[in-house]
Amino acid sequence: MLQIGCHRLTGEVTMDTLSRVILATDELTLEETLTLSEKIGHRVLFKIHSLWDEHGPGVVEQLNKAGVKLVWVDLKLHDTPSTVRRRARAVRESGASFVSVHAAGEVEMMMAALETGIQVIAITVPTSLTEEQAHLLHGQPSKAGVLYLARLAKLAGVKNVVCSPKEVGLLAKRPELVGMNFITPGVRSAGVDHADQQRVDTPAAAIKAGAKWLVVGRQITQAKDPVSALRAIESEIEEALHAGGNPS
Repeated sequence: MLQIGCHRLTGEVTMDTLSRVILATDELTLEETLTLSEKIGHRVLFKIHSLWDEHGPGVVEQLNKAGVKLVWVDLKLHDTPSTVRRRARAVRESGASFVSVHAAGEVEMMMAALETGIQVIAITVPTSLTEEQAHLLHGQPSKAGVLYLARLAKLAGVKNVVCSPKEVGLLAKRPELVGMNFITPGVRSAGVDHADQQRVDTPAAAIKAGAKWLVVGRQITQAKDPVSALRAIESEIEEALHAGGNPS
């Protein structure tokens, strides 16, 4: 089992003291999320979206009380700098550790989010888009679009960038992006349904390509035994790391 995901937490809790798995709770009710929080909240970052919309900022405190150590409010902010600053501040004041913004909002907007003191995660090209859709939206291939947006995030001072498994290898090799953390959704173990994700790959392949953290939802949340499902993915990650994957 991946040691980073199961050791007893002491001192300050950061992303580096938790598992490399980020749990996407978008398909769960509040009750289901709180139940899962008691089982694995001490091991993984919880990513919420609809729960924030439905229950407001107080949901972060409920998750913390249920055992979740770190919460990412995945609002994907994309607005004027002043509006993004206000919304990011509200997320920080809720007790959440991370908020997401669209890198397409440009440097000033991302800097406005950072000014609130919350940790920012920049979204590049969503994994739900096909290559053709990404090309039509950004006017260039997805890899070129992702690289451009990651560079904007770097200029803004954002350290965490979301990209698909198909682009993470490109970003990890770019010298100008050294020091950034790549978060990869769209990962599925071999044989698992891709659902609404398009540009996907396995957990092992994403880690080997340079991903630091993997966003996983249904493969864990819809499993009969979510704890065992998490452990299985952590084992895939561990094997990839031993085989020469991203050690950071």
